[in-house]
Amino acid sequence: MSAPAEIDEVENHKKMLRGELYHAFTPQLTALRTRCQHACKRYNNAGEVSRRKLVELIRE
Repeated sequence: MSAPAEIDEVENHKKMLRGELYHAFTPQLTALRTRCQHACKRYNNAGEVSRRKLVELIRE
């Protein structure tokens, strides 16, 4: 599903951050959600690692 061409992705992202209505399925926001899912999986599956490594995973 692609977003209509008239959606300004930068402004759409700002609307999301402000808690306003926005288009959730733009390519940019879909990519951000996918990146977040992968980061959460890496963090949750890190196992017994140092606190420093956990901080590194959070910052990614």
